[in-house]
Amino acid sequence: MAAKECFTELSDIKPFKTSWKIRVKIVHTWKQFTTYTGETIEMILADVAGILIHATIKKQQLNKFQRLIVFGEWRVIENFQLTRASGKFRATKHTYKMSIMNSTIITRCQSLSNDFYVDLAAFDNILADDVLNEHILIDVLGQVVSVGQMKTSSQNDKPKKRLEVELRDTSDQRLSCTLWGKFADSMWEACRKEERGIVICLLRCAKINTYNGDRSVSNAFDMSLMLLNPDYTIVNEFVGNLPNDNLQITFQDKNTSSIREGKDKDDYINQFPMSTISDLLEANMVNTYDYTECFEGKFKIICTVYHIDMEFGWYYFECLKCKNTCYLIPKKENEPPSKTKKPLFWCQECKQEVTKVVSRYKLILDVMDTTGESKFILFDTNAQKVVGHTTTQLLNGQYDEISDPTKVPEPLTNLVGKTYMFLATVETSNIIAGKETYKCQYVELGGDNKQVDHTEDSELPTDPKDVISIDQDQNCITNSSDNGDGNPTAMTTPSSKRREDPNDENDQESTSKRLCLPSITAAIEKECDKDVAKEKDGEKFGDVGDLEGHQKDGEKDQATAT
Repeated sequence: MAAKECFTELSDIKPFKTSWKIRVKIVHTWKQFTTYTGETIEMILADVAGILIHATIKKQQLNKFQRLIVFGEWRVIENFQLTRASGKFRATKHTYKMSIMNSTIITRCQSLSNDFYVDLAAFDNILADDVLNEHILIDVLGQVVSVGQMKTSSQNDKPKKRLEVELRDTSDQRLSCTLWGKFADSMWEACRKEERGIVICLLRCAKINTYNGDRSVSNAFDMSLMLLNPDYTIVNEFVGNLPNDNLQITFQDKNTSSIREGKDKDDYINQFPMSTISDLLEANMVNTYDYTECFEGKFKIICTVYHIDMEFGWYYFECLKCKNTCYLIPKKENEPPSKTKKPLFWCQECKQEVTKVVSRYKLILDVMDTTGESKFILFDTNAQKVVGHTTTQLLNGQYDEISDPTKVPEPLTNLVGKTYMFLATVETSNIIAGKETYKCQYVELGGDNKQVDHTEDSELPTDPKDVISIDQDQNCITNSSDNGDGNPTAMTTPSSKRREDPNDENDQESTSKRLCLPSITAAIEKECDKDVAKEKDGEKFGDVGDLEGHQKDGEKDQATAT
């Protein structure tokens, strides 16, 4: 009796002390990695009363406790810290969250129950607007009744597989469910195998989503646990209470999917009302540090390009191995041209020299409408759509650093004066860091067919001829000083100091927002005058090499005088 009294129920623990002693079952575990805490092990623990709490083992304690964290087993845990649970992905309804410390003691104990303490949310409560907190993850149990087509969409700026399914409960209430990544693959495979049978889905730690007033659920990244047809008592009871209608899984027909695809894309664009640049600049977005909210602010704007911003160049190199930005390693000073030596690039992610890279667009446009002006950035998919050429075609084998940013490739200058419809995205960097360049998810020239492309640039099919490889002949690279077309500098790459690094977006901001110009014609003429002035200033000193020579000679003279 005394042994039972020494344990505290999870409903009674409070953060005023750390010397608690609890007896709990590990009902869910997952690994998590963030830039702030590094790798951690996350757990959901349950006591015999069915109370759940979220617990974390930090990187420093992994070696000590990892072997004791076994899914489905009971443990006694002593001495731990409690903090208030917060954020937009709370794993349980418990007021507090547990953190394991160095002084924590975790020991094995006998099993007290085979229950996995699932806290199911009723479909009626999920679909209601004011019953459940959207920031608290829930457990969902339902029969799969229909399966959509497997698609690829963007989640947190990365392409992932997406599958839409429909679940029903014992009262035949329906609920839409979106599955991403490995969850989508598992569901698709299970439904194909049980095409004439039934598939019961138990989704633990599901996220409630609201879109246009309609509620649905989805997996919350790797926090969720999906079990299909699990042999749990609660699942068997659920199956026994289902309507006896022999309902089978229906799959969305491919022909129907292709017909609806165009409509879906139109619907995606049309859900955003037409806005202006002033609406974009004056938008009062929610100030939050939660990166998952970066995709809520989108503005559909029709505006005109009046200048190509070459301050940070117009493309970058991407490592084919890790899909991260890499930089051209400059040639050694006075190194003679060579037809056999290949260009080398430095990859910050791989932390080594690489040779297999591909060039991608990162095109910054100065745009304006009747209400104001701004800067929009287009990446490979959308930039190639409006330019009509790949970066490989424009570079034409010239990969040296840009020496004259006023010389812009003609296909890019042809964009000036044209009007497009952009879907600009307001991200956290725009809200918190004051970033004044807005990424565009979609662009369309007036009269073009609408099509929304969510494919991540790094996942685009790479044409073998676009890859810069050590196995390829690179004569044109080493002989880039031989001007075959009279304009090699227009096809050169920005230096690493000038090229925008995806990890350092703040370095690319203009110092202030410009006022709206009276007309697009005046804006274009003004920018042309600036370019002409820059060219005249450059002619006073000759080419860049002469200027550097004059500077070095002056430094030597000053040193001699000293």
